[in-house]
Amino acid sequence: MASEGPTIIRPMGRPKSFPRSHPPAGLAPLLAAAAALLLYAVTAAPSLTWAHHGADGGDLIAAAMTGGVPHPSGYPTYCLLGRLFALLPLGPAARRFALFSATAAAAAVGVLCLCAQRLLEDDAGRRSWRSAAIAAAAALLAATGPILWSQAVIAEVYALNALFFALGLHLALHAPPRPGIAFAAGLTLGLGLGNHLTLALALPGLAVLAWRGAPRRPWRLAATLAAGLVLGLTVYAYLPLAARRDPPVNWGDPRTWERFVAVVTGRVYRPYLLGVPLASLPARLGAWAGLWARQLTWPGVALALAGAAAGIDDGAGRGHRRRLLGTALLVAAYSAYAITYDTADSYVYLIPAYLVAALWVARGAAAVAVWTEDLFASRRQWAVAVVFAVLALLPALSAVRHAPAISLRYDREATAWLADVTQRLPPGALLITLQDRHTFALAYARWVEGRRDDVIVVDADLLAYPWYHAQLRRRHPSLVLPGDRLTAPGLAGANLPLRPVFLASTRDDVMAQLFAVPDGPIWRVTDSR
Repeated sequence: MASEGPTIIRPMGRPKSFPRSHPPAGLAPLLAAAAALLLYAVTAAPSLTWAHHGADGGDLIAAAMTGGVPHPSGYPTYCLLGRLFALLPLGPAARRFALFSATAAAAAVGVLCLCAQRLLEDDAGRRSWRSAAIAAAAALLAATGPILWSQAVIAEVYALNALFFALGLHLALHAPPRPGIAFAAGLTLGLGLGNHLTLALALPGLAVLAWRGAPRRPWRLAATLAAGLVLGLTVYAYLPLAARRDPPVNWGDPRTWERFVAVVTGRVYRPYLLGVPLASLPARLGAWAGLWARQLTWPGVALALAGAAAGIDDGAGRGHRRRLLGTALLVAAYSAYAITYDTADSYVYLIPAYLVAALWVARGAAAVAVWTEDLFASRRQWAVAVVFAVLALLPALSAVRHAPAISLRYDREATAWLADVTQRLPPGALLITLQDRHTFALAYARWVEGRRDDVIVVDADLLAYPWYHAQLRRRHPSLVLPGDRLTAPGLAGANLPLRPVFLASTRDDVMAQLFAVPDGPIWRVTDSR
């Protein structure tokens, strides 16, 4: 075997007469998913939250609950699946969507465990308790890392993105490729792209992992893959169909082809892509390197490096280079995107890279178990037991370490702000928002909880778009809109003689033209300069 390349793990413990998958070992993915779900559900936000860069939650929930269109790229898969999940009687709508994220992230952990088990199968394709335990521990280490965990407890799209990525990874590792698998892979990718476009970054790596040499009927596999992909992408038809109803949340009003493309491609966010200045790249790279230890723990990083160095193998020396190259491409693609995307929350794009790293952890732990068993041959059971005990401790210690910062069980910041503002505003007031978190929170309060339908909320940043002007004219005929080139100060000054005008926050360019005084958490405009 030494001449054939590194061996991932020796056949473990059971003769070939036993069936392919021992039922208790097959429970490992379910147990890992259940453990992750329990952790996420206990620490999930009880209602609307701004924590963990989750301010978009108010917009996503309001759009899903009203059949509307949230900010780009519209996230139709999230809206449809989230609305379906929200039918469950699990508390306030924001709590239900947080639990939707928890469920999606936990399912991703279970699928990840299944992927790790597949990579640890022996020559005969059997699964043992040993490989199941290693796979579960590696998956739970990914689950208790702060980044995936932070997105599993809020209403956001990244937990669902992790699930689609894990499903794509599992299908890419499935052998041999068949038309049914190809169709499922295409459908998964199409629906996943309907949740978040960054799933496209996985395509080169997944293609390498799925390649098994020239198939007998390549045209048939390609056709079924394309059919599944097209079917999945039809989820984007939701956007123009929803926009035609003129729902209360209708970002970009994508009823025309031009506006549809602008929303789906996230045109407004393009400056962020590759937007990090060269001078800032060293700091970004340092932050990226430091996150690995936080996510995997230092022992986990060591195991991942050992597993990557040995190569993720199929148990018989086949596929070594292909699987190593495929997983390395996945990590590189998501790392490069996260490092060069110029936003404060770009670290969330690293979640797929950490899921892949968990497979490396499983490979490294398996190699250590074999090495320890050989080194302590006379006391092999005790030695391996110690290795497994240490491996099981890693996710437990990670959970204990990160729980105080990640848990949102008692988070009330956003709900307290909403309660204060909605009680303080006088009837018929105009409230101009200057931050997304305030705009989206107020959309949730108005359109999901039915609070303060008399208040007019205007997003100052959207005043630059003609489609937004048209919406304001349709929905608020009494609102004075001074010309087509609207600004927040101009809007406030034009409406000040007719109604009370407030700012949800302050900004230098706005305050240079308005005079406002604090009124609790908001500012009352008293004059325009």
